[in-house]
Amino acid sequence: MNIMAPKKNKRTPGRPKEQHGANTDEILRIALRCFAKKGYGGLTMNALAQETGVTDSLLHYHFGNKEEIWKKALSLVGGEIYKELEDLFKLIEELDGLQKLRLFNKKIVFVSAKHPEFQQIIVQEVFSESERSEWLIKELLRPIYSFMGQVIETEKEKGTIKNIPEANLTSFIIGSITTLFSRSFQMKKLYGIDSFDEEEVERHATVINELIFHGLQVDE
Repeated sequence: MNIMAPKKNKRTPGRPKEQHGANTDEILRIALRCFAKKGYGGLTMNALAQETGVTDSLLHYHFGNKEEIWKKALSLVGGEIYKELEDLFKLIEELDGLQKLRLFNKKIVFVSAKHPEFQQIIVQEVFSESERSEWLIKELLRPIYSFMGQVIETEKEKGTIKNIPEANLTSFIIGSITTLFSRSFQMKKLYGIDSFDEEEVERHATVINELIFHGLQVDE
């Protein structure tokens, strides 16, 4: 679906020029970046209209209110992340669980580097209970986390990894992976690195797996 600007009438002072044929996915990606930067409460429809170059009336018409735009933007990127993980698990279906977990961790590193705004919004929202956080957990996080959960439980039953509660283990793994990207400015100022540099992303994936699996595997 393309958003086509209406015939131009006399424009309101300060209103940005609308983009002809603006792609809805691109508008939602811009919206996601805006929500990540300013937070849900800090972003107005007028500010979003200025960032996207589409009038607030057209945003309402094509996407709905601010909450609906928030949900659609997260669903777009969350759906892409889920699809990447689903495709990965189809490819590695025949591997043993520990190999699956290593590859899953590496994939999450690259996904987090690719979509830092998604993780930033998660941190903003799931700190406390709200209708938005309930929706986010049910619709996006639970399906995404299920990939890791099924491997962890299978390996614990087989006795190949320590019997660490899933909540502790999953939060440790995901937190360790995503912090480098969600705090990229901090990493740059403290350590002088670009978190999104290809070599840094690859190094982070290697380090994460080395640290996690040294502590996770049961000693033979």
